[in-house]
Amino acid sequence: MRGKSLKPLIPVTAFALLLGLPYLVPHIGFLSLTAFVPLFLMADTFVREGRRRTFLLYYAAFLLFNILTTWWIWNVSAVGAVAAIILNALQMATIFALSVRAGKAIGRVPSLLFFAVFWTAWEHIYYEIEISWPWLALGNTFAGSVKCVQWYEILGTTGGTFWILLCNIAIFLAITTEGQHRNKICSTIAISLTAIPIIASFLRYHTVSEQGEKMEIAVIQPNVDPFGKYGVIRQDSLDRLLIRLTDETVTPSTKLVVTPETFTYGIDIDNPTGHPSISAYMDYLRSKGDLKILLGALSTRFYTTALKPTKSARHIGERKWYDAYNTAMVLDSSGVLGSYFKSKLVPGVEIVPYSNVLTFFGPLLEFFGGSAASYATQDNMEAIPCGDGLKVGAMICYESIYGDYSRDAVKDGAGFMAVMTNDGWWGDTPGYRQHFNYAALRAVEYRRDVIQAANTGTSGLINQRGDIVMSTEWWTEHAFTAQVHYRTDVTPFAQYGDVIGRLCSIAFILCLIAICFSKGKRFSCGRYAADKS
Repeated sequence: MRGKSLKPLIPVTAFALLLGLPYLVPHIGFLSLTAFVPLFLMADTFVREGRRRTFLLYYAAFLLFNILTTWWIWNVSAVGAVAAIILNALQMATIFALSVRAGKAIGRVPSLLFFAVFWTAWEHIYYEIEISWPWLALGNTFAGSVKCVQWYEILGTTGGTFWILLCNIAIFLAITTEGQHRNKICSTIAISLTAIPIIASFLRYHTVSEQGEKMEIAVIQPNVDPFGKYGVIRQDSLDRLLIRLTDETVTPSTKLVVTPETFTYGIDIDNPTGHPSISAYMDYLRSKGDLKILLGALSTRFYTTALKPTKSARHIGERKWYDAYNTAMVLDSSGVLGSYFKSKLVPGVEIVPYSNVLTFFGPLLEFFGGSAASYATQDNMEAIPCGDGLKVGAMICYESIYGDYSRDAVKDGAGFMAVMTNDGWWGDTPGYRQHFNYAALRAVEYRRDVIQAANTGTSGLINQRGDIVMSTEWWTEHAFTAQVHYRTDVTPFAQYGDVIGRLCSIAFILCLIAICFSKGKRFSCGRYAADKS
């Protein structure tokens, strides 16, 4: 009996490893194309045996996968890690379990396709809501294997998710289909669906050329301990550090210096040049000709009114309010050329989700070490002017995993992208390496060079094919210059966005309607010959 009870642990563990390892180890993204097959086989057995109460086993598979890939959140917040892992696994397991049950109404093959549509639609929606943690979107499994997914320039990462699921379904059907003719058809479909996009991608990889004029950009990695920064290190000390690293690195050809996020704090948006740090940077830039700085800053905007002026405004006294922003701004010797306010915020840290409805969320999050108030945002990502008619798309930290959102900067004229981040919170774990690799997906989707400036973590340059051209080591003070191509054309994905996600969202609604009006056909997750659909 003990041996029999342990059998489900084999597919549970196999799934977690096959899907989890590509997030941790480069060049093995192809494992995700078979990761769901063990779960499909397990569900097949359960349905044929009439076994009930299977949800906990499905949940165990997704829980193990989430633990394997994102355990490092614990270094920032134990409560946050538990919540993120448990709730994210719950969503995934629910989608899988509901799709299995849908088979009782619509049949085996339709239910598998329903699963692919359901999951992809969920990912698409997950990118848009306030409680958003799409770190483990399936398309991200190829972040370390970009040669296989050069077609993301057309369909994006969510298109990759849908392809991964279709490959898993095709392989599962090829394994379980009975009858020589039908098995041959399923095997041909599985091989074609898996191989053709990868072969086409490799061919595309070798035909992509770096386009656009070169410009020299300096990247600063100051290596300041994020846990001991605010209120411990004086801002003027940070200013001197930035100026020293910049002065040691830039050449007469350098056009722009990129800093990590939130390097400077306390800037009044309506009077930025009145801040001592901004004044110090402007004084320095006057000696450097046309040099500009893309600066990461915490900034504020103040209001004097009796009523709360914005959803995110914080009360600081009678008729006094302020909004806080995680900001990217470009400076030259005359002042601020342009700015962008981070809009995809980290739940529990930068945003209190649905605070207008769930009023208890703020105090609850604060009790567990989170934030009791939200940062202010802007509606769309905009490219920031950086002089001479050039523009940059600034993706602040977490935003670099939101391809469909960040593409607005490309449409707005950004010739290259910059990730401004601080990945030191997670320690020397897979977290900062995953984050850096995700920037490669943005490079492919937009065909833009991507600069990453990290306070700690990895800074570097990724080219338009998604190759890592240069990168820094963990927990080192470093600064370097890089030749970045400035490109102006727009890829299909940058132009049209997540078409696959939108189509799957529509298809999901239609599938639900079909299920509701179905005649209750019997579902068999066994051999193809038993499928009555």
